This record gives sequence, C-alpha cells and structure tokens, in this order.
Amino acid sequence: MSHWGLFTSAGAVTAVLWLLRHRNGLGLTQNEFWAGIWTIVIGGIVGAKLLFLILGWEHYARGELRFWADFGVGFVFFGGLIGAVAASLIFAHVRGLRFMRGADYFAVAIPIGHAIGRIGCFLTGCCAGRSPHPVQLYESLGLALIAWACRGALTLVESGTAKRGTAFRCYLVLYGILRILLDPLRADGRPERLLGLSHQQLIALLIVVVAFVWHKSTLPRSSELRS
Repeated sequence: MSHWGLFTSAGAVTAVLWLLRHRNGLGLTQNEFWAGIWTIVIGGIVGAKLLFLILGWEHYARGELRFWADFGVGFVFFGGLIGAVAASLIFAHVRGLRFMRGADYFAVAIPIGHAIGRIGCFLTGCCAGRSPHPVQLYESLGLALIAWACRGALTLVESGTAKRGTAFRCYLVLYGILRILLDPLRADGRPERLLGLSHQQLIALLIVVVAFVWHKSTLPRSSELRS
C-alpha cells in the first residue's frame, strides 16, 4: 500500500472511531451508525469522482485515462464533500433523523481524517506545492486547527449555548477560507481561471458564502427581538 493509501485509510478509520465514540450524541443505534457511515462513504466516492469527471473530462476524451481501468485516479475533495452531504441528507430523511444533529459531529471528524490523509499526500508527492512550499503539510496543520475550533463549537452546541449546525457551518467557512488561501501555492492546480480564481477557489468561495447565508438565516429577525 502506498503512503497515500496508508494515511488516507488511517485518517478514515480515525474519523470513524471518533464518531463511534460519540454515537450517543449522534442519536443513532449501532445499525443506523454503520448504515449511515457506508452511505456517506459511497456518496463521497461518487461525488469526488463525478466532480473530477466534470473538471478533467479532457483526460478521458484524449484517452489519457479510462474510467474503470483508471478508476483509482482522480478524485476531487469538494466533490466528495458535496456527495457525502447529499447522501447524509437522503439517509436522514429516509430514517427520520435530524441531519443537523449529526452534521456538527462530522464537522470535527472530517478535518481530523483529512489532516491525516494530507500527510500521505506529502509523502507520496501528490497535491504538491510550488517550491519551497510543502502545501500538503500547511493544509494538514490548518485542518488540525479547524478540527480543534469545530470541537469547541460542538461543545457549545452540546451545552445548548449554540444552535445545531453551528459547528458544521464553522467547518465550511474555515475550510473554504483555507483552500482559497492555499490553492495559489499548489503546483498541480488547473490553469483555468475565472476572475483570477481557480475552480477550487471558486467552489470554496461558494461554500463560504452559502455557510454565511445559512448562518444569517438562523439569526432572529429584528421584529422577533422587539417582541
């Protein structure tokens, strides 16, 4: 197994074990927990591959990559995140669960696993940064700090001080900002630009905007404050 595979697997296992430790907070039975995990994993894989197909279709058009033969090549994290969220929403709806209750816990687990996986990227040499920047390690450190910040937000949610969804929105904003800042340092980024921003930066910016709008929608209206 490559360094990437080893650390990615270690990150995924660590994230799942952390979630399992907080299963009661998630409000899931043992069967619901594992069914949810596999649903999210499948959704994440489908989303990550689909976004790569959209952004990198020319590799397949030119015959450089074949879908099944090279299936292990080409996954985009943001696609995986979107796919995992979509799968989570569907799973919660079908099972009659509250998406927000689980989302705040995943806001801690995702950056924990992602931080470990980025170390594997550094050791393998993928997602490399422009010399002399070890951008994978920058991101790993940033993700560790995001996990710590989201754990603090989760504590507020658990105590009833903050509304459900606060930790998840915190994760979306912080990781989006991290990617916007780090993407210019990456040496493997795509050359296309819109308003000077890469595809990844645009997606990150959109996620930050969505999180802020979502947060604003949870705030009490001025009329409610006066009543």
